[in-house]
Amino acid sequence: MKRDMTRGSEWKLILLFTLPIMAGNLLQQLYNTADNVIVGNFVSESAFSGVAVCAALTFLFLSFAMGISAGVGVVTSQLFGARQDERLQLAVDTSLLLLAGLGVVITVAGWALTPFLLETVLSVPRGDILDSAVSYMRIYCLGLPFQFIYNCISFVLRGVGDSKASLYFLFITAVLNIILDLAAVLLLNLGVVGTAWATVVSQLVCVIISYIYLRRRFPFTRAAEHFDAGICKTVLKIGLPTAVQQSIVSLGAVAMQRLVNGFDNDAVIAAFGAGNRINSFVFVPIIGFQSGLANFTGQNVGAGRLDRVRRGYHATLGMGLLATVVICVLMYVFSGRTVALFGLSGESLNVGSEMIRFHAVWYWFFSLYMLLGGVLQGAGDTLLQSAATLTALVVRVALGYLSVRFGMLGYAAAWATTPIGWAAAALITNVRYFTGGWRNKSVVKKTGAG
Repeated sequence: MKRDMTRGSEWKLILLFTLPIMAGNLLQQLYNTADNVIVGNFVSESAFSGVAVCAALTFLFLSFAMGISAGVGVVTSQLFGARQDERLQLAVDTSLLLLAGLGVVITVAGWALTPFLLETVLSVPRGDILDSAVSYMRIYCLGLPFQFIYNCISFVLRGVGDSKASLYFLFITAVLNIILDLAAVLLLNLGVVGTAWATVVSQLVCVIISYIYLRRRFPFTRAAEHFDAGICKTVLKIGLPTAVQQSIVSLGAVAMQRLVNGFDNDAVIAAFGAGNRINSFVFVPIIGFQSGLANFTGQNVGAGRLDRVRRGYHATLGMGLLATVVICVLMYVFSGRTVALFGLSGESLNVGSEMIRFHAVWYWFFSLYMLLGGVLQGAGDTLLQSAATLTALVVRVALGYLSVRFGMLGYAAAWATTPIGWAAAALITNVRYFTGGWRNKSVVKKTGAG
């Protein structure tokens, strides 16, 4: 179903559009976390650590895919808002070809560079953890083209107001992945390798289902044009800064994972991996609201309704902060129990709980930063958002490494400096919003597409 977000109650439109996205993001996190939980409980803690340290790299690849796909979402939402159906059809086909090609290229690079990335860049300790990580990551890379194509399809559907379809796709995929994970580990005794193959197969099934659905919405016509260099350039113009922004966030995760690995403490490595997975669930509502607000903004910018953008942002900010507070209270109270779900105990459990409780107090900074980023992203003002994210990264990583170097903090430096980076980014995005520089960034107007 296509949803017109240029008319009606702003908060209600955004909430109804966002809820399926949140549910989809939750399913995606369950999908991504299934490998960790099953390996941690049924294989070993070192195997869990091997899969967990790969999260920084898988997040990097996923961030790039979602960043480029966000460019797809901006273009499609603005073309939809401007009622340019023929250009919208061409944009869909162009985006699919672009993302499929990028997925293949990154798959080849990821496979070849996996040992270097894990041992040299992430400084994963040699032994069982490194062996498990290399085995898992190389197989995971084989599914990257499917991941890129799926994210393209998902953002196309979101751009035209159809946020429910992706939820159904992810539900099927998440259930399938869990079943295959359990079968691979418990029945076939394949361990880490089995969970990696289960992920790849699940991604392939997800792409097949979502592509069939997309073609029902946007039928493939042989006589029509399927690739437009101008649209491709526009998608990259909008998507690349967002991809850089998303990748910057993931590079921060890479840097902090390396910092943790440098302590050569298996318990801390396992705790950090579990803590990051739990944090990803806390991010779900805020990232969902950001995505919903970006599409709301894109359609209203395309329709010339900037007054609705302002009201929509204020409504989303209130909803987002309320959701953050509720979830963080729960995570603080139940931090130990959530970490234990990954099969950790003793020192690993204590360190992981410490990390979760600390973040629970400061997540509202993340909300301020990310929600306003939805406005800038939807308006096409992605360069400024990338600059804000780069600032957050530099602040976080620099303070983290300096605090360890001068003995001010130990392994806790991997998370204790994060809120300072979020606060710096929130300051930059708020200045941009209130000074109004985002108002003249409509890609439809600037590219002649509308």
